[in-house]
Amino acid sequence: MTPRLHRDPASAPASIWAREHRSLTIGSILAVTIVALQGITVATMAPLLADDLRARSVYGWIFTSFILPQIVGTVLAGQEVDRRPPAQVFLFHLLLLAIGCLVSAAAPSVQLFFVGRALQGFGSGGVFACVYATVSTNYDDRLRPAMLATISTAFVVPSLLGPAISGVIAEQYSWRFVFLGFLPIIAVIAPLTMPGYRRVTRRTDRAAGSDGSSRLVLSVLLAGATGVFLTGPELRPWPLALVVTIAGLGALAPALQRLLPEGTFRARPVLPAAIAARSLLFGGFIVVETYMIFSLKEFGGVSVAVAGTALTIGSLTWTAGSLAQARWDRISGPAGRPFRMNLGLGLALAGTASLLGCIVVFRDIWYPVAVAGWMTTALGIGLAYPT
Repeated sequence: MTPRLHRDPASAPASIWAREHRSLTIGSILAVTIVALQGITVATMAPLLADDLRARSVYGWIFTSFILPQIVGTVLAGQEVDRRPPAQVFLFHLLLLAIGCLVSAAAPSVQLFFVGRALQGFGSGGVFACVYATVSTNYDDRLRPAMLATISTAFVVPSLLGPAISGVIAEQYSWRFVFLGFLPIIAVIAPLTMPGYRRVTRRTDRAAGSDGSSRLVLSVLLAGATGVFLTGPELRPWPLALVVTIAGLGALAPALQRLLPEGTFRARPVLPAAIAARSLLFGGFIVVETYMIFSLKEFGGVSVAVAGTALTIGSLTWTAGSLAQARWDRISGPAGRPFRMNLGLGLALAGTASLLGCIVVFRDIWYPVAVAGWMTTALGIGLAYPT
């Protein structure tokens, strides 16, 4: 095994925008942007495409069919960048993302649409894995936090523009044009990113042998078991639904336990608890976000373009919360982190509770309440998630 070479810090580039890193930095930001953009636009226009494809009964699978293959794509690409030139791995998954968009746009049925979403998820997972692997390997320790922070800003622009643009296109023309619109963007991203990734060096300080194969098998098992678990409640009669659900859970839990650090299910300090907390925060946020747009359109009488503005406003308050906690952390240090975590969690719960309360008490969801609740929820996540 060839040892990893460490550069003299004095000779390392002083910025992620230095000539040595510039193309890789731009390419990584663009790659994350396209993945973030397709995610938030689908959340906005999902009610329309569900009606068009007669997929209301499987509405959640519009997102699940993307997320489950993403798990496998992330793990597979993560080990492939140790074996092959990262440019090859990156380009392969970027092409899969493009093919998935084309298949979804042309899908005559919901089944074929899910195939396209699966290809998008697999490709997106691989793109993310390549980006973070190259950041870990090709940026000096002093630059890595700045690069990760810069990558996180790649979610801001899609959050600001994506909901409104996709909502208008989907309502005035067709949701299919939104998926087709990703293709020229990917065509532009590829030549901009590839020069940077061709100069990326492979990691040689760890082996991707039996452990990598084991993790890949576990990721496939996790994705399959999760699919079975989620399918179970939709089956009839109920005894069959119960058996399938329990079988899926029985396979899901052990696979997840082996993939995650030991003690994650018990929230053992420090890393296992952090992973558990971040997973629950982000998972809960995505679930509420997904069905809030659906509810606003179906029960609140709001167009998807207008409903999408709630996502935009939430993205702004999430960013504000993230910036606030970063500044707060510089002032108070680690001592203030438990309070920020609890404050963020309290705000997230309060915001979500206001949405739920409106539905339960008034049997309706009002747009002003949704916006206010989502602003509060996103602010809380912005405080707690990075902490």
